[in-house]
Amino acid sequence: MSSSKRARCTSLIQSVQITKEYHGQGLLSRQVAIGDLLDEVLLNTFRHFVDASPQCWPKLVHVCRKWRHIVFASPLGLRLRLYCTHRTPVLKSLDCWPALPIVVKCGGSLSLDPPTPEDEDNIMAALKHSHRVASINLTVTSSLMEKIGTIVEPFLELEDLVLLSQNSAQLVLPGTFWWGSRLRSLRSTGVAFSALPRRLLSSPSLIDLQLHEIPSAGYFSPETFANALSGMTQLQSLSLHFLSLPCRSNHIDVSPPSGRRIVLPSLTRLKFRGSSNYLDSLLVRIDAPCLGDIEIRFFNQLTYDVSRIGQFVDRIETQKSYHRADVLTSKRAVSISFTKRGSPTQLRLEISCRQSDWQLSCMAQICKHLPASLLGVGDIGINTTRPSTGKDDVDCELWLELVRSFRRAKRLFVAGKLATDIVRALRSADGEPIAVLPVLQDFYVQEPVTLYVPVREVTAPFVTFRRLCGRSVRVKYLCSICKTCLSRQHELRSHIKRDHESQRQHDVCAFTRSSRGTDICQRQLCRKHGRGVQHSY
Repeated sequence: MSSSKRARCTSLIQSVQITKEYHGQGLLSRQVAIGDLLDEVLLNTFRHFVDASPQCWPKLVHVCRKWRHIVFASPLGLRLRLYCTHRTPVLKSLDCWPALPIVVKCGGSLSLDPPTPEDEDNIMAALKHSHRVASINLTVTSSLMEKIGTIVEPFLELEDLVLLSQNSAQLVLPGTFWWGSRLRSLRSTGVAFSALPRRLLSSPSLIDLQLHEIPSAGYFSPETFANALSGMTQLQSLSLHFLSLPCRSNHIDVSPPSGRRIVLPSLTRLKFRGSSNYLDSLLVRIDAPCLGDIEIRFFNQLTYDVSRIGQFVDRIETQKSYHRADVLTSKRAVSISFTKRGSPTQLRLEISCRQSDWQLSCMAQICKHLPASLLGVGDIGINTTRPSTGKDDVDCELWLELVRSFRRAKRLFVAGKLATDIVRALRSADGEPIAVLPVLQDFYVQEPVTLYVPVREVTAPFVTFRRLCGRSVRVKYLCSICKTCLSRQHELRSHIKRDHESQRQHDVCAFTRSSRGTDICQRQLCRKHGRGVQHSY
């Protein structure tokens, strides 16, 4: 062992202090020589070292014979593993160590390159010891999949399985690859599993199940998948992402289940991306009483019937008593998130869609099927991150259709240019400005730093009408930087100029740098920030 490695290991132990009791004088601490440390003290120190650096435990056994004996006498307590990573000479190294569990880790992340042919040979050399493999984390290729198909012995000791495909081709894990009942984590991206439901039936210890970018070759029906989850009493996280809508030949049965619903008592997190029909048919068959974090993303469809999803959420006690709903529109999607004060519990629904009018229409369609326990929030926020092009004008009736869903809202929050559209929609409600938001009390407007929207001219008639009807509304302005609340728009402008001038200059400079060297830039700069802003090139 090199002197540098020996120095790093010994420095770990030299800092250890032993506490002893001396004749009732209390607890004293003193530093001692390494050779005087008890085996139990060394073992505890080794445990902390291995927990922090699992792959570095071989450095300990090269220090001295005593350390080697202590380490190899407690392979379970130290959770010793042999690691097969990039460029690991498996054929040479396996015979040098005891028969410890094997961890195969080569890729498994989008930021890492797939294994080379030399890496694949080392991976296969490790996988052939299937009775010892405890963890697999791989970026798989077509050639590696073919090689894995030659292994017929099951991986009975496998606890973690992560497979990532970076190829556009649909990769299918061969049917000869089987794991045992010890599997606790299964994650895949872009990989199809042949006979997956049958494999899941033999995985009662699963805690984390993530199947992402499921190709069409790996499709399974919601009924079959629900049955496969029936014995997973320890499952805590479930993430299901399909690559595309199922083909017409894959019929989705949305009829109610004939028997009892499957209960997942430990499930606390659910993520889904796919069609609303698929999720509807899946959730009608299961119950998850402790589910707290739900994130659902639907593909762009003509219709969204999520009534059974609403019934599923309504059966969960932790999914009640939300206080706020936030609608967010962007270039690619529209979403609505329900949150609680001081709680990580969240329900988020998203639709992949680009057109503004279709975004609002789809979200309003979904809100019609949500239970009253969700729609009865006191706060509602509406925001957009999409730039204004002048071509995305939305019919006021679409805004009204969405806002009508939240009749109990007392506070309405809007951001940027969207504020004027919302208020115009509320004003244009034919004789029913009060019926849209009957208990509205406060209307908050959050404006960007370098852009002032003439909201006052739009809100004045709306506020006046509400006051004449005996339902007064207070308009307040929020600073987008520090969230300071002010009662007048000119006060907000003064606040931004006084307290956030450096932020304004930063935004102006960022805009200028992106357009430097053009005459058009100066004209755009004046229109965007005003002629009072000075900036030298």
